[in-house]
Amino acid sequence: MKKIGKWLTWSGLVIAIVAVAVGIVLAVIGFGKLADVVNDSFRITGPTEYVAEADSKLVLYSASTGILTPDCAATGPAPVERGTVSGDMTFDFNGDSVTSFGSLRFPQAGTYTIDCDSVVVAGPELPVGGILTGAGGVLLAVFGGGLGGLLLVIGVILWAVGANRAKTPPPAAWQPGPQYPISGYPGQQAPGQPYPGQPYPGQPYSGQPDYQPGGPEDYRPSTPDDPNRP
Repeated sequence: MKKIGKWLTWSGLVIAIVAVAVGIVLAVIGFGKLADVVNDSFRITGPTEYVAEADSKLVLYSASTGILTPDCAATGPAPVERGTVSGDMTFDFNGDSVTSFGSLRFPQAGTYTIDCDSVVVAGPELPVGGILTGAGGVLLAVFGGGLGGLLLVIGVILWAVGANRAKTPPPAAWQPGPQYPISGYPGQQAPGQPYPGQPYPGQPYSGQPDYQPGGPEDYRPSTPDDPNRP
């Protein structure tokens, strides 16, 4: 468990650091391109001069939510091509959410005058790849960092539990007690074995007088025919 905890701890730490670092870099790059679009955009509230490069494109954005689409025209050194944009591109410009509705293409470099029948924001085309890169960077930082953090927490817990178990000694195994001889416990005589100093069966005790002939006989009950009966 301790080894698994170490592996999860270091893996989670590496994943979290890499995911957050890469996610931040991608978010900065992606949203940095969006910031460039905001900085290069401008409002058209009447006839406005614009210096265009040859074969450049200017996207028109409107904050209007109505059904009518603003009408814009541009005059200059060469006829300006009016076009449409694929998909709705939206971003925030000075606190207003604006959405693309058309474009102007300038075939020749020079100064052009742009005029619209309502307030319009003109600027570069939104970098879809940059927006996706920025959003992907945010998701990578959030979810990748969260996954790494989760693995880090689990690893630290397992590491601590494993280290605690390693420090706690295991319970002592059962061991049999001392084996006593069949004759009995220490100091106990085996059955039929005399104690120290005890004579063997049939051997007189110490100080016992020997048997003398003519001594008193054992008691015998008398009978009627006994000549010795009084």
